[in-house]
Amino acid sequence: MTSDEMRQRNIDTMGEALGTQYTALFQEFASLNLYWKEFLELFGTNDKRIARMNQSAPGFFQMLQAQQFETNMSHLARLTDSSRSVGKDNLTVRNLPELVADPGLKAELQKHVEDIKQKTEFCRDWRNRRFAHHDLLLATQDGRAKPLESATKERIVAALHAISDMLNVIERFYYRGGCDFDAIAAHKGANSLLYLLGFGIIGRDKMMERVNKGEFSGDDLPEQV
Repeated sequence: MTSDEMRQRNIDTMGEALGTQYTALFQEFASLNLYWKEFLELFGTNDKRIARMNQSAPGFFQMLQAQQFETNMSHLARLTDSSRSVGKDNLTVRNLPELVADPGLKAELQKHVEDIKQKTEFCRDWRNRRFAHHDLLLATQDGRAKPLESATKERIVAALHAISDMLNVIERFYYRGGCDFDAIAAHKGANSLLYLLGFGIIGRDKMMERVNKGEFSGDDLPEQV
């Protein structure tokens, strides 16, 4: 099913308002799960992978880790923000209860909203005082600064599961089914990069052996692109 076909199916089943926003939220959340899994593949799986990246391009991967951490935290904060900010409407899971007519579904969704708000508050703290703005006391390491809330892998996973649970309430209500967002996987993503890095490190080590033996020629270098 294409994204347009999914959107039309949801509109036909849920109505215009809910179908439109639910489709957009579903797609945004699916993307977030993919980005988070790619982050974990690189930086949250095991020390061997970290060592491999440090052997190849440590400065680049340190920069990438910081950028992708910010991307995932900011994405999570956006999806769970207030319905309005600075006079503008936001796309957020907090909108969903007001878009359904069934009283039981509305009440169940509102319970999930409260759970999600609590589990994602740490993301908004980082977004508000470190990413979107840079709190002066934090930036200058002033002793009066309130420390940022803890942002662990476990807390991010708990937040993602809370959103998944809420979206699956809607899936079950309208389609008698569910969606396993954990199953989302990249094609030729971080895993492919790690394999190539491994082969590259092996090739570099062999090249250095030849250099040390005086057997290496500049003609053996790959063409730069």
